[in-house]
Amino acid sequence: MENMLSIGQRLVTGLQGSVLDDAFIELIRTYKIANVTLLPRNIIDKHQVKALCKAINDLILQETGKEAFITIEEEGGMATLLSPDTTHLPGAMPIGATADQGNAYTAGRISGTELRALGIHCTLAPTLDINNNRENPIIGVRSYSDNPDVVANFGTAMIRGLSDAKVVSVGKHFPGHGDTEVDSHLGLPVISKGIEDLENNELIPFIAAIEAGIPAIMITHILYPEVEAQPIPATMSRTIVTDLLRNSLAFDGVVFSDCLEMSAIKDHQAIPHVAVEALHAGVDLITISHTYSLVAEAAQAIAESLANGYINYDEHTAAVDRILTMKSTIEGAEEHAIEIVGSPDHRAVAKAIMERAICVGNKPEKDLPALGAHPVFFGYHPPQAETAVFPEWMAFYIGGRAIIIPEDPSSSEIVELVQEIPDATALVIGTYNGHLLRGQLALCNALAGTGLPTIVVALRDPYDLVYLAENIHSFAAFEYSTVAFEAIRTILTQERTATGILPVHW
Repeated sequence: MENMLSIGQRLVTGLQGSVLDDAFIELIRTYKIANVTLLPRNIIDKHQVKALCKAINDLILQETGKEAFITIEEEGGMATLLSPDTTHLPGAMPIGATADQGNAYTAGRISGTELRALGIHCTLAPTLDINNNRENPIIGVRSYSDNPDVVANFGTAMIRGLSDAKVVSVGKHFPGHGDTEVDSHLGLPVISKGIEDLENNELIPFIAAIEAGIPAIMITHILYPEVEAQPIPATMSRTIVTDLLRNSLAFDGVVFSDCLEMSAIKDHQAIPHVAVEALHAGVDLITISHTYSLVAEAAQAIAESLANGYINYDEHTAAVDRILTMKSTIEGAEEHAIEIVGSPDHRAVAKAIMERAICVGNKPEKDLPALGAHPVFFGYHPPQAETAVFPEWMAFYIGGRAIIIPEDPSSSEIVELVQEIPDATALVIGTYNGHLLRGQLALCNALAGTGLPTIVVALRDPYDLVYLAENIHSFAAFEYSTVAFEAIRTILTQERTATGILPVHW
């Protein structure tokens, strides 16, 4: 039992629904799992989340004798998991575009305050990756910048904000996920950089975060063949976890794994085996977010590896001590009333930050063209965006007509779309990862070729704006959200001008 209590401290499990289910309860009772991560499937509204967190805590306290540790990946922007009745804060890149580190601190403080009011103790943020590869399909706007010093400064500011709200921050994805063209949720990326290259770029924000006292860092599922000779991801590499992070960089906090059920892991090796190898490498906390049976199998495999000595018992004890020390740092947090979550004051701050984030991409004329009496708004609606549809939202609040476009319009579809604007006075297109889905950009250029005033807004990665015709007015808004739509609306109607500074370079 004593061993299982300590093993349970080293595992993070997910939950299947919005309430505790029998299989989850049995998993906690049998394997004494002390840590839970929340996902969209667990979230209905703020009141339900608060009740769920209390139920999780009551169960884990009863079964382990210690409080539960509840985490969520709440970065802001496109990586927002909480319900619409909470405050939607801008993500990393729009905050970077404000050129004011105070906004990163404020976002961290507000996020942390709302998380604690819900009963959540930890956010898997900030992203400390440098987005130094514009074709990166998963980091992009989740990074503050393509400049390592900017990422370091803004990342440490957010860490301070979260810390002051008594929330554990987890910097990710060590030693860097920015320079890849593969999403580790879907495949196994490779970054062929040696230690010297990493020290000059990717490691700079992590070193700054360690100096700032970050309590936890997440290891990524990426191969670094110039650093780790074996064909194993960083998650399983003692060279990267212990020799580099723990010893060379003197990190004495908690090392998290990313979820082991991501394709970068599960498509290549058995998850219980990877859990053991990750602990052997020096990872402290193993996350398995989706499948209860895999959590149970990992617990059993860890117990066997402790019994046969493959996992060093003294290292295991030290890891548990680090985890308990991390948890103790957030004890005694102020109990905020649920009303603070999504409060008017918090929403006003988020709105003000977003307004300062909007950047000009291209300005072919001194003044933005007037929309006229019959503007037409185009845009793709990404399926993961649980918000209003950009063209419909704009047409409703400004007037005009909305046209929803395909994800990656074909040549024939572009011809048809261009024919739908005989009476238009201006054209506004919202792109979403157009630099990866080039049909969207071809449509923008075809529409601009009609001679009508044309405005393009990049609603995710700003790199879309690189490929547009010179006669297009363009802006970077960095995210597909109503708070971003409202900031753009005030620019389109010329109530205000864009003042953000692009935090990436073409």
